[in-house]
Amino acid sequence: MIHFLQSLVLSRFYVFVLVFLFITKPIHSENLGKVSSKPNAISEEKKEEEEEISIEITHEITNDFVWRGQSFSGDYISRRDNLPYKSFAEAYTYVPVARISHSNGFFFELEANIALKGRGDRDSDQRIQAYPGGNAIDINRWTGQFLANPNDRFNYFDPANAVYSENCNLSSPNDPFVNPCAINPTQIKTYAERNGLARTDGLFTTFAYEMDTKRFGTFTVGSWWYFKKDRSAKNTWNEYFIWWELPWLKQSLNPTIQSFKQTSANTQAGYSSQYSSFSLGHHFLKEKEISIEWTSSIGYVWVNNPDSQKSGLNDITSTIKFLWNQYFLSFNHAHRPEIDLYDNDKIYFLNSESNFPVSNLSERDGMIVDPSKLYGASNELLNQAIRQLDPSELVQVWAKNQLQSQMIPRNLFWIGIGMSQTF
Repeated sequence: MIHFLQSLVLSRFYVFVLVFLFITKPIHSENLGKVSSKPNAISEEKKEEEEEISIEITHEITNDFVWRGQSFSGDYISRRDNLPYKSFAEAYTYVPVARISHSNGFFFELEANIALKGRGDRDSDQRIQAYPGGNAIDINRWTGQFLANPNDRFNYFDPANAVYSENCNLSSPNDPFVNPCAINPTQIKTYAERNGLARTDGLFTTFAYEMDTKRFGTFTVGSWWYFKKDRSAKNTWNEYFIWWELPWLKQSLNPTIQSFKQTSANTQAGYSSQYSSFSLGHHFLKEKEISIEWTSSIGYVWVNNPDSQKSGLNDITSTIKFLWNQYFLSFNHAHRPEIDLYDNDKIYFLNSESNFPVSNLSERDGMIVDPSKLYGASNELLNQAIRQLDPSELVQVWAKNQLQSQMIPRNLFWIGIGMSQTF
């Protein structure tokens, strides 16, 4: 059934592309016999085609890539660099956009997000370990036990508590994940986890048709695919959408209703199955050399993810853009009214192999694990103190959660600077 649905979606995609190419390059059969007799016919036809197709390219650099109220670059770099989640991140991202439009309403668009900072992997857990993401090894205990009993068959590494145990199966291969046995001393060192921001690079591919009815407003229907390399694995999903630019107050506020339906059923990402928004905007001094553009939108999610099953106001996003000819400077703000929609491990996930020292005890308290309080010598000492104070596992989990959590930022701010070109 899954293969059938995939083939059905792909078939529609190919048909859409063929129709787009066919319409954008029409064959003027009535002019075929006149080309030789009229030399100007070819140049006039080319001029007409150039007027029908337009290309717009935008280059923008921002301090964070925020989409639908979710910080993609900022949150990721906080986990990589062991920093608390912040409202204003320093995760510089290059966002190029290329759009090819035809006068008949069809358009094709590519939008990418490319991290400019922290692209390489980093040792985030700061542990001496036998493999990336492994538990910390007590060097004194390991060497002391081994030197005291070098031939003891129980000198094996137990990843549950970083000590030796008899849980190694000697008949199976020595694998650090499946069957962790005796460790090669040369493998005991610090390792970089797979957490570089190069894994967050993504690409939107959009195919759509815009129809201006004048009396009833402008309708846009289409679909987009988002390809990204995230959480150490490639991740792709798809949405269909319909937009309606209302005919009322179009020149002054341009009210627009948008609705998006996800078809890829991506349960591993923090994206809703359906997202709807209402936006307003105005372009001041549009015909002047220097102008100002303002937009605001309110977004609503119907189901934030298949596990949490929450609905509500997702974000209120506003942008003020100052334009000077082809250059622009934008100030952006996203307010997240219902923070519970973000309080889950799918949005605030761990982008390395290391296990979470703290669990998210509640998805209703607006708190999440603070990356700056997970690893390092001081945090390890704190964990040891908690384990020694109370033997109860429940009390230990509660204490860690209280000491190593932070409030989820309710507001996000980012600045963009760039330029636009039209061909």
